[in-house]
Amino acid sequence: MAAEAIINDINYHSTPGYSFRFMLLVLGALSLMAVDYRDPTVLVPVRTLSSIAAYPLLVSVDSPHRFYNRTAGYFTAQTTLAMENSALKSRVQYYEAQQQSLSSLQQENQRLHNLLKSAPHEEYDFVMAETLEAANDRIRGVVTINKGANDGVFEGQVVLAGGNIYGQVIAVTPLSATVMQLVDRGHTIPVRNQRDGERALASGTGRGGVLEIKNLPANTKVREGDIFVSSGLGGIFPADFPVAQVIPQGVEFKQGDSFATVKAQPLTNYEATREVLLVWRKPGAPPPSPAPAEARVKPEPTIKDVNAKKDDKKEHHEPEPRHVRRNNTKPAVGH
Repeated sequence: MAAEAIINDINYHSTPGYSFRFMLLVLGALSLMAVDYRDPTVLVPVRTLSSIAAYPLLVSVDSPHRFYNRTAGYFTAQTTLAMENSALKSRVQYYEAQQQSLSSLQQENQRLHNLLKSAPHEEYDFVMAETLEAANDRIRGVVTINKGANDGVFEGQVVLAGGNIYGQVIAVTPLSATVMQLVDRGHTIPVRNQRDGERALASGTGRGGVLEIKNLPANTKVREGDIFVSSGLGGIFPADFPVAQVIPQGVEFKQGDSFATVKAQPLTNYEATREVLLVWRKPGAPPPSPAPAEARVKPEPTIKDVNAKKDDKKEHHEPEPRHVRRNNTKPAVGH
């Protein structure tokens, strides 16, 4: 009852209603529009003051929207940057792997180029092979290659590597073959000194070791740095292919020995070589010929050789007949 009394006490006609206020605002707006239409410069101060007064309200209303856009843009930019960074890292890794693969291909191409350049094209055919396994024995220098009887490989076949003699085939299966390297203790190859043509034999001392140059007389002129090449004797190895180089302090002369002790380092890096060349002599091609005799320097005779020649002359000397008169005897004078 009290609430109804309060409502009934309100005089709605004592104050203007909302519709009246709205009508006043509409009339004022229309009046301003009419004045601005007739002379726009009259209301410039009013518009300026209105803009200044309304600017804080506009900023406050637009602030949540701008804050949302900036925050969302920040996190979106961070996410995008993270994704782009991850994509760039993946691309860099891909290009690094591709570069590494390209470098490996370039190195392999260089090795193959050296192999092809070293192959004797005129008298020989060749096929490239790869090493599959190496013997763990330090004494033996034996490897297995991925070519066999099905590829025409045969026992005793010559194997090259990088322009140097690598070894020769000692066993063949249909799919693979066993190659004995020059450093194997059971391998010997006829060689000659590239500088003076002196011939010798190069024997292996075991995997990772040097070659012993044998059959060099005590008066040999070999010295440090001399290169020994294949001589072609025996008709197995092609002539003039590098084999080994005399190491520093590798020449030793022992008193009383008839032969010098010479050690040489193989020119083939057996630990790093993976590709080799199998060599076939072309049909009708002449066998390997040794170095010509004029290319070899005749060694100087030793005192032992001179004494041996004198003894040989004494053994083959025939006594003069007794009826032959010597020149230093005087003839008989007849009376």
